[in-house]
Amino acid sequence: MRTKTNKTTVITLGCSKNLIDSENIITHLKKNGYEADHEKGNIDTDTVIINTCGFIHDAKQESINTILEFAELKKQGDIKNLYVTGCLSQRYKKDLRHEIPEVDEYFGTNISDILQKFNIDYKKSLLGERLPTTPPHFA
Repeated sequence: MRTKTNKTTVITLGCSKNLIDSENIITHLKKNGYEADHEKGNIDTDTVIINTCGFIHDAKQESINTILEFAELKKQGDIKNLYVTGCLSQRYKKDLRHEIPEVDEYFGTNISDILQKFNIDYKKSLLGERLPTTPPHFA
């Protein structure tokens, strides 16, 4: 197993709300001394948070495939912690726990729950402190 820093990577699947939630998670982690980033291709991290979508069939399948991919990396020792949050885990938490036990913990759609795992209190109003994960653009 390679040596890594104590880094958390957030992977966002699904809608724009998930993207905003992921940006808020990353911002809270960074404000509290964690090294955190949005997925940038090559994952070299200790902890992965997958923010899932659970509404349409294709989105569910993409979420499940992504969870399985990172569960395998955890089994191989390439990542230390694997957390799943978002709509899919909100709706199917019990089934997911049974089917994919490699995940350390499943959270729902309330991001304050996952932040508590890192001993961080959720600050609802970031007042411009959110870290955008998409490039700036003009309409």
